[in-house]
Amino acid sequence: MKKSGWFLVLYLTAFNLAAQTLISGRVFNGKTNEGLAGANIFLEGTAHGGMSDSDGRFEFSPNGLPDGKYTFIVNYMGYHDYFQEIDLTAGNTVSLDIPLKESLLYMDQIVVTGTRTERILKDTPVTTQIVKGKKITESGTSNISELLSEVTGISVDQDARFGKGIDLQGFDSNHILLMIDGMKVIGRLNGQLDISQFPVSQIDRIEIVKGAVSALYGSQAMGGVVNIITKKQLDQAQISADVKTGAYNRLDGQVSFGMPLQNWSPRITLGTRRFGGYDLNKDTPLEDGRNFVKYNADLNISGRLNDNIGLKLQGAYFEEEQRRILNDFFEEKTDNDRTSIRVQTDVKSLFSMSAQAGIEYSRYSHVYGEIVRSSGYFKQGETAVDELSRGDLLLGKQFGDHALNIGFSSELEKIESGRVDDNNRSASLNNIFIQDEYKPLSWLSILAGGRYDMHSIYGDQFSPKISVMLIPKHNRRIRLSYGRGFRAPDFKELYLTLYVSDVNLRVTGNPDLKPETSNAVNLDYEVWNDHNYHMNFNVFYNKITDLIEDIRLDSNDGSLNYTYTNFAAAKTWGGEWDMRYFPKDWLEVSLGYRYLDSWEETTGEAVSGKPKHQGHAGAIFSLPYNININTRLHYTGEKIDRLINDDTGEVSEKITVPDFSLIHINVSAGLPYGLRAYAGVRNLTDYVNTTWGPMPGREWYLGISYQY
Repeated sequence: MKKSGWFLVLYLTAFNLAAQTLISGRVFNGKTNEGLAGANIFLEGTAHGGMSDSDGRFEFSPNGLPDGKYTFIVNYMGYHDYFQEIDLTAGNTVSLDIPLKESLLYMDQIVVTGTRTERILKDTPVTTQIVKGKKITESGTSNISELLSEVTGISVDQDARFGKGIDLQGFDSNHILLMIDGMKVIGRLNGQLDISQFPVSQIDRIEIVKGAVSALYGSQAMGGVVNIITKKQLDQAQISADVKTGAYNRLDGQVSFGMPLQNWSPRITLGTRRFGGYDLNKDTPLEDGRNFVKYNADLNISGRLNDNIGLKLQGAYFEEEQRRILNDFFEEKTDNDRTSIRVQTDVKSLFSMSAQAGIEYSRYSHVYGEIVRSSGYFKQGETAVDELSRGDLLLGKQFGDHALNIGFSSELEKIESGRVDDNNRSASLNNIFIQDEYKPLSWLSILAGGRYDMHSIYGDQFSPKISVMLIPKHNRRIRLSYGRGFRAPDFKELYLTLYVSDVNLRVTGNPDLKPETSNAVNLDYEVWNDHNYHMNFNVFYNKITDLIEDIRLDSNDGSLNYTYTNFAAAKTWGGEWDMRYFPKDWLEVSLGYRYLDSWEETTGEAVSGKPKHQGHAGAIFSLPYNININTRLHYTGEKIDRLINDDTGEVSEKITVPDFSLIHINVSAGLPYGLRAYAGVRNLTDYVNTTWGPMPGREWYLGISYQY
C-alpha cells in the first residue's frame, strides 16, 4: 500500500509537470541585439508575468489559466511597448524572441523638477518639457545657450557684457531659476545668469518647467525653472572624450572617466573651451564678441552605505577669462570662477517614510577691469563675490491615493562688492513647503501645495500652487495649473551705491523695495501615439505686480540720479505648439511655434524687447552606415525697443528690431573602435546685424568623439 501510494504521488507530480504551460524567451534591442534587463513582461488582464534577467531572458508559468488566446505585453522604459497575441494550451511551451524598438518620444522618461520627486513624464501633473537624446548629441552645440535657443518657447538674450540669459513666457533671466542636478546656480550679473558658461557634452537631459514654481523653489522661480541633469555613472567602466575645432579660433575639449568601485560609482569630467571672438564692424575699434577661455571640472560620486541608505557627492569648478577691445585705448577683461559642492543622502525607509537630506555650498567670484592697450596695465574695476550656504530636508509618505511631500530648507547668502553699501551684505532664509498628489480616480490627479518663506530682509511670502491632470485616454493628457510666484530684490537693487564722475551719474539702491509677485495660469494639452508622433499645445497667462524698475530722481544741479522702486505692473499671455513626428524609421521631423503678447499696465505699451512670434523646424536623417544629418531652422519675429524720456518717463521713441532666421546643419558618422566624427555649420546664411546683435556670422566646425 505504501509503495502504491508513493507511485501515485510521483505519477500525479509528473503529470502536472508535463501539463504545465511555460512561456520563455529573450527581450533585446532590435538594432544592437543587446539583451535588455528588467523588462516588464505580463499577460494582459491576468496576474501572470515576470521580468527579464541581465541578458534579457525570462521564463514563467501561467498556471490556472484556461486555454485560449491572450495578449502578451512587454514594457521597457525608453522603448515602444510590444504586443503579441499567443495561444495557450495546457502543457505547451511558448518560446519568444522579442526585439524592442527604441522610442524617441521620452514619455517613459523619469523627471523630477516639476514635483521634486521622481515621476514618469507622461504621468506628472506638472507640465514638463524635456531636451534630450539627439537634440543634444546631434546638435553640434557647444553650450546650453545655443541648445536652448532652438527649443520652443525659449528666447535667448545676449548682453555684450553680462552674457546670455533665457526668457520664458515673457519673463527675463532674473525671473528664471537655473539648477544643475537640483543644485541652485549662483553668479548673476545685473540680474542675468550667463548660461553660455555651461557645456553640453556631459548633459543627459534638460528639464524645463514654465510658469510660477515658487511654491517649490521660492524666489527666482517666478517665471520657471531650468534643471540641467548630468549623465550618471553606469555599473561598468566608462570613458568618453570629445575634441572640436572651428571658425573664430574655436577649440573645445572634454574628457570623462567613470569606474564602479564596489558599492560606489565615481565619475570625473574635465573640459576646456576657447573662442577667438569676432568683430562685425571693422570701421570701429570696438569688438562685438569677446574672446574667451573656459575651464570646467566636475566630480560625482554616488553609492549606498547599505540597502537602506544612499550617499551622493557633487563637486564642480568653473573658471573663465573674457576679453574684448573697447576702443583705441582700452580692452576690457573679465574673470569669473564658480565653485560648488553638495553632499546628499537618501533613506528608503525612515519611520515608514522616504527621506532625502543635503547640504551645499557655492561661491562665485566676478572681477571686471580694463587693460591699457599701450602699456598692458590692468586697472581693476568692479569686484563681486557671491556665497550661498544651504541645507534641506525632503520627506515623502505614500498612503492610499495620496503622495505627501514635506520639505524644509535654510539658506545664508552673502555678497562682497564695492558697489554695495558697506561693501558686504548678508541675508538668511528659512522656508517650509508641503505638497500632496491625490489620485481619486484612474483618470484624475490633483497636486496641491504651497511654500512659506521667512526672509531676514523682505519678510514673509506665501506661494501656493495647484495642478490638475485629466487622462481622457491612455495617450492624452490635459493639465491645468495655477501658481503664485515672487522674485525678491537682489542686494544691488537694495543697497547699490555707484557714482560715475565722468557723466555725473549716481545710482542708489532702495532698501524698502518689496518682492515682485505674479499670478500664473497654464493650460496644456498633450497627445501622442506609441510609434511616430507627439504633440503639445500650451496656453499661458501671467500677471506681474510690483515690478522693480529704475527711475530718475529730480535734481537741481543737473546730475543724473537714479534709484529703484516698485511701481509697474505687466501682463503676458500667449500659446506654444510643439510637435515631433517620425514618418519613417530613418526620419524625425520637429516643428514648433510660440506667440507672446506682453504689455505694461502703467503705459499700455508692449514690454520692450519681446518678439511676438518665434518658430523652429528641424529634421534628423538616420542613414545607413551610422550616418546622421541634423538640420534646423529657427525664426525670431520682429520686436520693439522703446526709449524712455528720463524727465517725463514717457516713451520718446520706438525702434523696430527686424525679424531674422538662422539655419544650422550637423553631420555625424560612426567609426570603428567607439569613435564618431562630426562636422557642421551654424548660421549657414551668415546672418549678422551690427546694430542689434551681437552674434557671429557663419561658423563651421568639425570634431571627433570617443565612447567606451
